[in-house]
Amino acid sequence: MRLLFLYFSGTGNTDFVARYLAERLDQVEVELRSVEWQPPEAVTGFDLLALGFPVYAADSPEFVRAYLEQLPTGENRGAFVFCTKGAYAASAVKLNLQRLAKRGYAPLCGGDVIMPGTDGLSMISKDSWMARKALQKDYDRLEDADRLVEQMNGALSALAEGRPVDTLRMPLPPEPKMGPSDRLWAVLYGMTENWARSRLHADEQCEGCGLCARICPVDNVTVRDGHAQFEDHCVLCLRCLHACPQEAIQIGKLTAGKFRWKGPRGDFRPLRLRPAGS
Repeated sequence: MRLLFLYFSGTGNTDFVARYLAERLDQVEVELRSVEWQPPEAVTGFDLLALGFPVYAADSPEFVRAYLEQLPTGENRGAFVFCTKGAYAASAVKLNLQRLAKRGYAPLCGGDVIMPGTDGLSMISKDSWMARKALQKDYDRLEDADRLVEQMNGALSALAEGRPVDTLRMPLPPEPKMGPSDRLWAVLYGMTENWARSRLHADEQCEGCGLCARICPVDNVTVRDGHAQFEDHCVLCLRCLHACPQEAIQIGKLTAGKFRWKGPRGDFRPLRLRPAGS
């Protein structure tokens, strides 16, 4: 069996969890691809799909949801969903399993994995206890991810033994729908997002290297007159802010001189997500 991990990772957490899960699965050949570099119409040639994303506003990022709408029909392939969260995942896993079911996939299981919240980290002191906690966490043992590995391996074993995928399908309501508390959370997040987006800028430390433009998942950044400029369709993944070598990208004054996250191992490089030869 071939399992495709298809995911978006803004600052490295979801990429790390995807690899963590993939390394621990049995009876399956695994491939990992980023939605940024994998056209949806080319998502073919596999038996199972694992979708991953960071939670934004109690759901997957909007452009990930748009991506799912363009996927080819799943033809009853099994699907898993995982997400990373700083605190609250809401119904993000269920909502995206439902979306995949509408595209013709058979939802098998899913789960959320708590990881450092990189939005909050960008506003704290570099020597704060929260920064130290994020850096010192034992990333070799993620209990949330281990529980999901157990569920996924259970489904994979059953499929390898010849059980029909429909006998493993999760019972889900047909339409993706948030509950009242999740809708409230999404509204509050959206208000915060709009505020932060309007204050995103590059300060005087910017050297115009263009890294932010090259790694932006939605092409929201350009370099003009030797300085990074931001358009109006930022998704606030904060990849540019955390990856800038000069730490020049800020949200107002809240992030100046504050902590920057480079992934759980300190080695996340967004350009590494590109397929070889692209």
